[in-house]
Amino acid sequence: MTIPEYTHALGEATRHGWGFLAAYGATWLVCALLWRRTSPRTAAYATLFQGMAALPVALGLTALTAGADRPVLEGMDTLSVLLSAGQLLALPLVILLVATRRYTQVPLAMAIVLVVHFAPYSWLYATPLYLILGAAVSIGVTVAMGIKGRADRSEEQSSSMQAGRASLITGVVLVVSAVIAWFL
Repeated sequence: MTIPEYTHALGEATRHGWGFLAAYGATWLVCALLWRRTSPRTAAYATLFQGMAALPVALGLTALTAGADRPVLEGMDTLSVLLSAGQLLALPLVILLVATRRYTQVPLAMAIVLVVHFAPYSWLYATPLYLILGAAVSIGVTVAMGIKGRADRSEEQSSSMQAGRASLITGVVLVVSAVIAWFL
């Protein structure tokens, strides 16, 4: 099996990673709700740890809906693990943001990690979807974080609204991408 054959077969077997997109999209949407209804501290912690809830759901969705057996090609499982683990290298930065009480910057940092993390998946799943969703998250979060709140709101309220919008945009883009991935 060649690498292009492998990436095509992997995309087919996993429905282009739809389960991961759906699970992580759902947790980002929960975080968006928490940014509206709880304290910035609580919402930041939820945003930091949302992957702990999303990962088992993503694995379960993928296992339940696999289109075919996952292809095997020497070295590719190691590459997949490295691509997945790469995002963990950014966690100390996000933990620093939480530890120094820069809570409303957590969704921005996590979105940056997500965008960089997803780019190689366009190659791995043989679809431009991940590049497009990365661009959509990047532009959407930039706009969300750039829009200031109303003048009658405190700086903290405005920052929380920005963080909530960033989480909402990320979640919506991921869920829409999951639906697209399902039908690819």
